Amino acid sequence: MRYTRASVPEDKRYLASTAVVMSEVAKSLACMIVLYLAPQPHLRSISRLFQMLNRELIVNWRESAKLAFPAILYLIQNNLQYVAATNLDAATFQVTYQLKILTTAFFSVVILHRSLSRTKWIALALLTLGIGLVVLPKDASLAVLSYFNPEKYAENGLGDGSIGNIDGNGNEDEDIGNQSNIEGFTAVLMACVLSGLAGVYFEKILKAPVKPASLVEDEENKVMVNDNDNDRDHDDDDDDDKNKGSRRSSMSVVDDSNSLASQNLLWIRNIQMSFFSVVLGLLFVVLLQDGATIAEKGFYANYTGLTWLVIGIQAFGGLVVAVVVKYADNILKGFATSISIILSSIISVWVFSFSISLSFVMGATLVIYATYLYGL
Repeated sequence: MRYTRASVPEDKRYLASTAVVMSEVAKSLACMIVLYLAPQPHLRSISRLFQMLNRELIVNWRESAKLAFPAILYLIQNNLQYVAATNLDAATFQVTYQLKILTTAFFSVVILHRSLSRTKWIALALLTLGIGLVVLPKDASLAVLSYFNPEKYAENGLGDGSIGNIDGNGNEDEDIGNQSNIEGFTAVLMACVLSGLAGVYFEKILKAPVKPASLVEDEENKVMVNDNDNDRDHDDDDDDDKNKGSRRSSMSVVDDSNSLASQNLLWIRNIQMSFFSVVLGLLFVVLLQDGATIAEKGFYANYTGLTWLVIGIQAFGGLVVAVVVKYADNILKGFATSISIILSSIISVWVFSFSISLSFVMGATLVIYATYLYGL
């Protein structure tokens, strides 16, 4: 994301709003494929898939409407990620974005009424300190070093530590400068707050016991059938047996559908949320923010193969996070986060000529350790 946003002039960048929408579309398609492949091979059909989606999205609209709120939050958050990636180097963005652990913990206490152990509070304190070191200007860290070794750093000067645009070879060009660290950090901070709130709200909905729409339909049908049976006092025994057999067959199909919907609630919830993200994103972000540009250059203006790769990674990453929330534990998630920070730092040095300062190393180390400690 950083490379595709900073390697070209501003007027040649693809529209982040359209990329966010396409990422949600890709996520929905991926979830539909999973739902299609979920039942046994002889039960798979496109019509069965769309019947399930109709029940869960349209018939059960009250449950779907609950996903509108986190969808709006995630929509704004995803757009802020592009703003942050444009204005911050990849390594700094990756580390500072872990501030969402702190915001998630805060909203977990407020919304889910969870109590945090002393270890988790210590981890959150270390996390905050680590991110503070990472966002510390390079001048500040060099000033501290110059205090202990004034002769060495007096010769080299402190410099401003800013990182500019990226030239055609992928190297940072400090003379041009397309970044605003304040804008980048503000975007990260807002994205972390929205991520924490949306994540906790989504977890509350995902883990709450929900009665599928098909089950509600079945109960209504059974009530109607029972009422009709009470009115038919003079039916033959053979007709009763046929009706009971028909009802058992119908209930069996509905039970299979209910079981399938319950087992794949995670993917259904993601489709519901992506639906709202796409509709709201097209109306209130794409058209209002970039409508004039799209009318002039088109929806896919300045798209490249790397742009589609970023969209795919964003969509796949969103699904992976959802799976982690349901199946994995915090320790594994912490290890994954730590590895991603290390990889981002290494790749930033190699691709973007990113200069790693002592404060960055210390801060990143604290963030990695705090992430691990919070998962214990």
